[in-house]
Amino acid sequence: MIGGGFAGLAAGYRLARAGIRVSLFERSAQLGGLAMAFPLGDTEIEKYYHHWFTSDRDVLEVIGELGLESRLRWISPVMGMFCRGQIYRFTSPMDLLRFRPLSLAAKVRFGVVTLFLQRYPRKEPFEGVTAASWLRRYAGREVYDTVWGPLLRAKFGRNAESISMAWIWSKMRLRGTSRTQGGNKESLGYLDGGFGVVARALGEAIVRGGGAVNVSEPVLRISALPPESHPAERFEITTSRRAERFAAVISTVAPPLLARLAPDLPTDYRRRLEAFEHSAILCTMLLLRHQLSPIYWMNISDREIPFGGLIEHTNFIPRERYGGQRILYISHYCYADEPVYRFESQELFAHYRPGLERVRPGFDETWVERQMQFRDDHAQPIVDVGYHRRLLPVAGPLPGLYAATMSQVYPEDRGTNYAVRVGTQAARALVRDHLVSPPGS
Repeated sequence: MIGGGFAGLAAGYRLARAGIRVSLFERSAQLGGLAMAFPLGDTEIEKYYHHWFTSDRDVLEVIGELGLESRLRWISPVMGMFCRGQIYRFTSPMDLLRFRPLSLAAKVRFGVVTLFLQRYPRKEPFEGVTAASWLRRYAGREVYDTVWGPLLRAKFGRNAESISMAWIWSKMRLRGTSRTQGGNKESLGYLDGGFGVVARALGEAIVRGGGAVNVSEPVLRISALPPESHPAERFEITTSRRAERFAAVISTVAPPLLARLAPDLPTDYRRRLEAFEHSAILCTMLLLRHQLSPIYWMNISDREIPFGGLIEHTNFIPRERYGGQRILYISHYCYADEPVYRFESQELFAHYRPGLERVRPGFDETWVERQMQFRDDHAQPIVDVGYHRRLLPVAGPLPGLYAATMSQVYPEDRGTNYAVRVGTQAARALVRDHLVSPPGS
């Protein structure tokens, strides 16, 4: 397993439960990938904001198998939007009626389109059209310019106009199924202790099954061995510490990274890998002395503000869990070639500060006890029109090579649930292909 995020951990966990011996390699010192956590107070916090939906069946099944279900909490936090100089709640149908930036006619269109997307059962009609064109036509330009356009720009930046409507359809279907019984509020899940508890439990299960979990050990090369080699030695994996041979490899890194790691891949397949484009995530965590707002998740509908969202984690999980500290994430999707992505900490805070002051008049640097920045070059696949025709199969072009990445969870948005799903699919494909077998089989 290359990569110790939830896809690699799920694949290794499933194989270990099947009696197959595995080795997992992770370049970082901790497991979890984009759900990686670090200590804060008496507990941990994720480097990037996370929660689960009630519809996240794959990861919830694993949580149950690991005996962690009793630590799972379901909460209905306040969602919102900053638009035209004001914060608006955006949690229930009544909040939509109170949302002054939209006219009554636009609110009706917004509500009708939302219900339609949540209930429409098939993605195929949306695969050949951009979200921008479909939403402008059916939701209307007023709704698009106020709500959908800012959300697409925040997530995809320069590629916002090319994103497939199938991606939006999937998000709306998901949001519609993660509601409280009354249907008025969204129910979101979080585990006592955080996502790192699950990542470590998966790693421990792999070790109990006879496997190895190697952290701080990046893979440098995947070499295909000659066909006449022993079936148990199809690949040689070169890491920062060793070279070792394996019968099969499951790679969970982004496709362009796999292309760099595996020079022996067929040329046409490598080109397919290299063609996948991703936006990067630049996530700033601020530990604050004061509450910024009562909103947990605040989307930003303001072109003058350089970030796309403010996620105040301690409006979701009580700050007492973190020694009384207030935790705010500033979400900023951009691209690795943009200058802002390389800003140092103080330069980035100066870039964000006017936007924070706009959202919360009176905010200044004295509010901030500590700030941290986290980056990942390949955070969000660019799910444009025609993306479904370029999807990679789980099985690669070489016997024994499998890919389980966030680029393959289309049309769903990337997340730990879909990482578990695609990792499980890769593990099952490996067993199905009889490339390795449990002892005694």
